[in-house]
Amino acid sequence: MIMSRSLLGLGIVLVAVGGFLTLRMITTNPEPIPVEVNLAEAAQADLAERNFVPLSGDLSTLLNDPTYQPIPTQTHPLLGQLAPDFTLPDVDGTSWTLSEKLKDGPVVVVFYYGYYCNHCVSQLFGLNQDITKFREMTATVVAISPDPSKLTQQRFEKYGPFRFPTLSDAQNQVAEKYSTFAPGKTPEDEGQLMHGTFIINRQGRIIWTNRGDGPFTENRTLLRELYRKK
Repeated sequence: MIMSRSLLGLGIVLVAVGGFLTLRMITTNPEPIPVEVNLAEAAQADLAERNFVPLSGDLSTLLNDPTYQPIPTQTHPLLGQLAPDFTLPDVDGTSWTLSEKLKDGPVVVVFYYGYYCNHCVSQLFGLNQDITKFREMTATVVAISPDPSKLTQQRFEKYGPFRFPTLSDAQNQVAEKYSTFAPGKTPEDEGQLMHGTFIINRQGRIIWTNRGDGPFTENRTLLRELYRKK
């Protein structure tokens, strides 16, 4: 009986010590708290990796520099065709219609994945830095993603807005019309989205396009194409 009581007491002591050590480990070695990525800073870093430099100098000089070779258009089913018209909500929920904006001049339409990673929005940050050059060309820049307007608005509140409209194509219906989205073949398949950049002239025809896994950041090419085919 005495031995049993001794063993019981030893067991209690061991449990207590084990609990203390466990508590000690928890308090002295806590799980690391994830650091939230600053998407704006990360996007700028992504641009730097792509050797992006904001355009400077006189617009006329940029447009007429004989040493610069613009990146040629890719082939596309809509190249040379009338651009599919669309109406989508902007970040404030206001409707934005392509055919209405074309009355003011050419439009550069950019399809991007969404404002959830630096890679996805780096092109938008680059365009934002060069937007005054596009305005000098009387060209409108507009960006489209499946992000809800509310999410984009939250990003703007945190990182600052872009100086051009960003539209919500929630079901990728417009992206599909421009062949930058391929619907899934099964209900579980979400489909495939691509980056896409389109230049649409004042007459509503697509005159230049680029699609792919990466965003297009050569804004000087866009300006040259706008000037050459205006």
